[in-house]
Amino acid sequence: MRWLWRLMTLLLLLGFLRSLIVPQPKAFIDWPERPNWERKIQVEMKQLQKLTQDLPTSIEVEVRRFWKDFQPNGDGKEV
Repeated sequence: MRWLWRLMTLLLLLGFLRSLIVPQPKAFIDWPERPNWERKIQVEMKQLQKLTQDLPTSIEVEVRRFWKDFQPNGDGKEV
């Protein structure tokens, strides 16, 4: 039984020495690119179009009319 304690103590000592001698791996933090708002809006519009195609016809017409009323005209004055 004494050999078991000696073996455990030896393993703990070796682990401690290894953590002191061997350098820890360096972590690299990868920052994502700036969000591409145009691409994000296009993806959301495609998802909205897919969802509206699954709706019944009367609801689809209302959603299309609503989307047409609030679509930006591109002159940059609307907020």
